[in-house]
Amino acid sequence: MTHQPSQQSTATSDDWIAELIVSLLSLVWWMVKTAVQLAWHFPLVTAVLVAAWWAYTSDHLLVLGIVVAILVVALVVWRLAWPGSFDRLVAQPAWRRRKRRAIRRNWPGLCERVGLALAVTDRRSGGQRQSWTPGLSRLRWASREHLVLTGRVHVVAGQTVDDLASAAETLGAACGAWSCRVRKTGPRTALVTWLYGDPLAQVVTPLPIPDVLHAAAVPVGLREDGQPWLLRLAATHVLIVGVTGAGKGSVVWSLLGGIAGGIRDGLVQVWAVDGKAGMELQPGRALFTRFATTVEDGVQLLEDAAVLMTERAARMAGTSRRHEPSTREPLLVVLVDEVALLTAYTPDRKLRDRAEKALAAIATQGRAPGVVLVAALQDPRKEVLGLRNLFPTKVAMRLDEKSQVDMVLGEGARESGALCHQIPDTSPGVAYVKVDGVREPVRVRAAYYNDQAIGELACAYAPSRPPESRPVFSVVDNDAHDDANTCGEEGAA
Repeated sequence: MTHQPSQQSTATSDDWIAELIVSLLSLVWWMVKTAVQLAWHFPLVTAVLVAAWWAYTSDHLLVLGIVVAILVVALVVWRLAWPGSFDRLVAQPAWRRRKRRAIRRNWPGLCERVGLALAVTDRRSGGQRQSWTPGLSRLRWASREHLVLTGRVHVVAGQTVDDLASAAETLGAACGAWSCRVRKTGPRTALVTWLYGDPLAQVVTPLPIPDVLHAAAVPVGLREDGQPWLLRLAATHVLIVGVTGAGKGSVVWSLLGGIAGGIRDGLVQVWAVDGKAGMELQPGRALFTRFATTVEDGVQLLEDAAVLMTERAARMAGTSRRHEPSTREPLLVVLVDEVALLTAYTPDRKLRDRAEKALAAIATQGRAPGVVLVAALQDPRKEVLGLRNLFPTKVAMRLDEKSQVDMVLGEGARESGALCHQIPDTSPGVAYVKVDGVREPVRVRAAYYNDQAIGELACAYAPSRPPESRPVFSVVDNDAHDDANTCGEEGAA
């Protein structure tokens, strides 16, 4: 009994020493971590402080002043003489670092100002209110050239990604961004993209034409984040809607340019319908296996495509569920410019009924056997084209009314950021793309093909049609054959 107090005193002394050592180690670790973080986030300030300390301790302040003066003069001369390289190598990197640091530091306050903060009353602390904001991580520049900043956001309990998406416009304005997009990545997570530059402000030049056909990712133009716009053509149908002058032709010709290598090699055949006497598609006639310039011929072409589709599906039954393009069974693209001429504006009711039946058959059954429908029109009303919901891929260009956005892209597209009615008429080719199964529409711009570029494309990539490969249908446009040969002779000359 007499030894117990001594043992307790020794134990208490040892605990106190251990706690002191742990506290000192924690303090040292905090100081080292803070110094490293400051040096990482403020490298220029750190370098200046280190240089100043070295100059002070080694009595080289005059030398340091001269070096600093030389550097300042060099930067001023660089800025005045070569502003482009200065902005690219100095000004823009500094601005990007400041912007990312400002958003990360001010994120809780930004969420409170745009209505993303949740206030919770803690009854255990006497009714004190606590504010919870979504978490922000992985904040980085996805594209330095086009100033695209992305971050992963985790919404708090009681919120959904839809709440975050509804605040995207105000969040973008609060961050000083040109626009802000929210893409759902999980039940409570989303990828937020701030755009501080607009790569779609300038006309997009034609993209390089792939030598190998990749119908699942056809290069058509640029996305708003500066990445290539790759449009899926295999196992889908594409609807292009826009008012006059919106740039539907840019999408059509860019799509043809993206599959031109397959057309040349016989892996793709394009059957085109231009009900306006060929005014729109005539420059690329050499690319088309069949070309109809009247409503009557266009309806017959659609019916022939439906027959081909049925026959091919019967051959594939029990052997394959997915079409693979080949020279004997090429991918058939049925291109219809201004489809409303066939479905609504033709006075002959019998022709309208035949066209609608053929279009419905292709739209409902053509994806698996490799018969793809690409249709363009101006008026998105249901009475003009009642089959618009059968197109998995929809491209909405400039529209007259905001209610038309949901007509084309589906309900809720305008709330998700598809502002087709606000696309200026000075930006032809700009559009919003909505793909079935993907919640958010994507803003894009198709490449612009002028008449010379279209002519060169048609001449360089006209189908060769070797003798051993037969056309997919017995009716072949002989004029297209002649145009292709003419292009080849001109190129040889």
